[in-house]
Amino acid sequence: MTLTSSSNLAVSDGIKAVGIGKKGSKALTPELIQAIVRELREGCVPAVVKGAFFGALITKGVTPEEKTLEEALGPGVLSDFPKLADYVAADAPAPIQELCVRLLRQETLDEETAKKLGDFLFSSEPGDGARGMVASIMRVRYETPEEYTGILRSIQETIEPPFREEVPSGEPIIQIAEPFDGVDHSYLITPLVLQYFQKQRYRAVGLAGRNSGPKAGHNLLDLVNAVGATFLRRNTELRDKKPDLGWYIRQQDMSTAMDRWVELRRQIIKRPFLSTLERFVNPVKADILIASAFHPPYGEKMITVAEKAGYPGVIIVRNGLEGTLAFPLKRGVKILCSARQAGGQYRRQENEFNPEEYLNISVEVEEKFEQPSLKENARLVNEYARAGRTDYQLFDWRVKATCAGLEEAVKWIQK
Repeated sequence: MTLTSSSNLAVSDGIKAVGIGKKGSKALTPELIQAIVRELREGCVPAVVKGAFFGALITKGVTPEEKTLEEALGPGVLSDFPKLADYVAADAPAPIQELCVRLLRQETLDEETAKKLGDFLFSSEPGDGARGMVASIMRVRYETPEEYTGILRSIQETIEPPFREEVPSGEPIIQIAEPFDGVDHSYLITPLVLQYFQKQRYRAVGLAGRNSGPKAGHNLLDLVNAVGATFLRRNTELRDKKPDLGWYIRQQDMSTAMDRWVELRRQIIKRPFLSTLERFVNPVKADILIASAFHPPYGEKMITVAEKAGYPGVIIVRNGLEGTLAFPLKRGVKILCSARQAGGQYRRQENEFNPEEYLNISVEVEEKFEQPSLKENARLVNEYARAGRTDYQLFDWRVKATCAGLEEAVKWIQK
């Protein structure tokens, strides 16, 4: 079963309906139920897709009409969680099947149990059905900070040896990590933010990886390739002369176990826990992490996860442009900041930044593209990097406002 063919399955449409989240999930239509029953009987549904579908369905709550799916499973299976876990994840280790049952029962996991689950998720053991089920359940009901922290510890252990090397002493390191699924309505400015902080006596590193979807627009990895920026191959290269647009770490170079999940994520469609956690991996022992949270509930959670991950300073941009940490121009931005104190505790502050007030401008309408061009995005980045301005004023304003707002946050952390 290829990725393309799995995306055309009725069960994939089922995931789109039942796997949205606590508030947005919808019941399956009778027609879709029958189509899914046929596919399950035919055995054409990949294990990870099957796991993601049933994990989301149970978490949403099964309607009487949806019990018709038991025509392909057996009577009562949708309410007998051990049987359902065995149906979806028969090839997974017994302890993982037991964890699937606990998650189907809406239990949350403590940090140590989540760490054990993470060890499986990023292993080469069989059990992609269980992987899909776990990712889907946690997404629909929302992951807890303890679950995030445990799984993040597992991810850190998958980092390849070149990125486990001791980081050379030198200027403080700022690590920037925005959503890997990229943008579909605006241009990325990330390399210019890295350039800005390099000039402020920081070493700047950006995390980039293959786009796992569901957005189809270009992401930071695409842009970095297009502008010819520098990829970091090992930590010891951080002693070299700073590249103009900063260093970038390819996810596939840093962790093959994480990169394998790109293929799984493309099949299960909805963003799982990795869409958040992949941005918190810390191969270069950064002093400050800058990331973004478009949806309000995730801001505080992301700050907590970053603190538990050991970052001395954390900046989370809320209310920015979706898919990036760039600031909008027509509305204010909330910037969550956290700084570790001498005793190990953290102090937090929320800054508000109004781009129109800072720039002393009035923007008639926020830019919004249907299909932003990678070629044009690269041209704008290269032109701004060279001359400090482009022929597109909104782009220039966005770069200036974003860098100014983030600099305020960095200064607060460094106080």
